[in-house]
Amino acid sequence: MARIKHIALVTDDPAKTAEFYKQHFGLTELYRRPTDTGEKGVWLSDGYIYFAILKYGTGDAPKLGPGQTSDLRGIHHIGFQVDDIQETAAALEAAGVQPAPMDRSRPREVRPMGPPSEAVNLKYLGPDAVHFDVRQRGWDEAIELGMDRYELTPANEKAAE
Repeated sequence: MARIKHIALVTDDPAKTAEFYKQHFGLTELYRRPTDTGEKGVWLSDGYIYFAILKYGTGDAPKLGPGQTSDLRGIHHIGFQVDDIQETAAALEAAGVQPAPMDRSRPREVRPMGPPSEAVNLKYLGPDAVHFDVRQRGWDEAIELGMDRYELTPANEKAAE
C-alpha cells in the first residue's frame, strides 16, 4: 500500500513560510538549506509526514539563482512511499501515466541515494498536471543518509568548527 510521505510547497521565502507553519501548527523543523538562512528550502514535519517548503523555478528551470523569483506558488508535488518502486513504475506507465518533465541534462532513471540497489524516486504527472513522486524509501532514511554523507548538522544544533 502506498503512503503519503511528503508534500512540497513552493514559495519565494521558505524561511518566512516555515515560521508561519511552525508558529501556527506546531510543526518541527528538521533542517534547512543553507543551514543559516533556509533560502533554498526548509523541511518540517508533524511527526508523520514531511513538509518541504522550497524555492523553485519552473519545470524547465527548477533551480533558481540568488535574487530570482518564481511565478509558481502552492503545492509543487506530493510524494508517495511505495513497497516496490519498479512494480509501481511499471503499473503507472502501463496505465499511460506520463513522466514529469525533468532536467534533460540528466537521464530519467531511478537514481540511487545509498547502496546501488536502493532506488530513491521517480516523478510523474497526475490529473491536472500535478506532479507526484514515488519512492521506495522514506524521507527519514533519505535525510539521515544525506546528513551522514554531507556531514550536515540539524538546524537546531551548532555545527562543529
